[in-house]
Amino acid sequence: MNKIPKCSSEEHRATFTTLIGISCGIIIGILLKNFTNQPWSERAIMYYQLPGEIFLRIINCLILPLIISSVVSASCHLSKSGSIGVKALYYYITTTTLGIILCVILVQTIKPGEYHINRNLTIISLQKFVTTDTFLDLLRNFIPDNFVKACLNQYQTVLSKPINSTAEENVHLWRISHQYIDGTNVLGLVGISLLFGIAIGCMDKKGKPLLNFFQALSDLTAIIMNWTIMAVPFGVLFLIPGKILQTNDLTEMIFQLGIYVSTVILGLLIHGLIVLPSLYFISTRQSPFRLLSKIGPAIITALGTSSRLRIIY
Repeated sequence: MNKIPKCSSEEHRATFTTLIGISCGIIIGILLKNFTNQPWSERAIMYYQLPGEIFLRIINCLILPLIISSVVSASCHLSKSGSIGVKALYYYITTTTLGIILCVILVQTIKPGEYHINRNLTIISLQKFVTTDTFLDLLRNFIPDNFVKACLNQYQTVLSKPINSTAEENVHLWRISHQYIDGTNVLGLVGISLLFGIAIGCMDKKGKPLLNFFQALSDLTAIIMNWTIMAVPFGVLFLIPGKILQTNDLTEMIFQLGIYVSTVILGLLIHGLIVLPSLYFISTRQSPFRLLSKIGPAIITALGTSSRLRIIY
């Protein structure tokens, strides 16, 4: 009778407060959209979104040191962990690769960021891509040519229709160019950090100061990130209403968001219920469902906190 339910425990409190903040943000945004003078000026929206913008800037500032320090400190012990470390590395690379492949397939098939609805609610596709270029860009981003540039930009293949050409449908005949777009190349940072961590682990005593530095930096960044996560419910109260006020067609925004969320959920279900169990069965020749029943709480926590599938519009 005196036991506290799990849903109200400390580790789940942040998730539920975030959901409450998102719900309140949506309600506030709809009220401001329908019961205030429209349209809001860009300056008024900027003023309203300022607390949420500051929150996002803090999060983005912590991503870079968090990724580098955590990956380097974790991979330092791979060279000393024997076969277990090697198997763990193979497992991580395999599951991550399969997740990326699944992500690209779903994005290229569903194209959640390329659909709009007109007045008759007819879906209209806007752009074309080549799936092979997407996989090659992932490989190029995983092996960046400049560490500093990887902190700021991502490599991307661009297709442009030749002038005075009739190649409307055959995208493979379009001209190929490349550009760097704004945004941290997380995949490249992970690759470089993994290489640095393994190399530090091979240095034995000489690499101990570097190992201590990255471990301390990882702990420091994690503490600051935990402080920042506590402000998530407050930040979304300003971010979500601001986006709703910027939207001219709320129905279209909900439609696009629904396609995006459906794509993410579909990818999680396929990866978690088909790909990973199949990989487990191939490796152990045992039923994966017994294992799933034991790690159910961990799966629910993972689904409630972050997504393994990263889909880019």
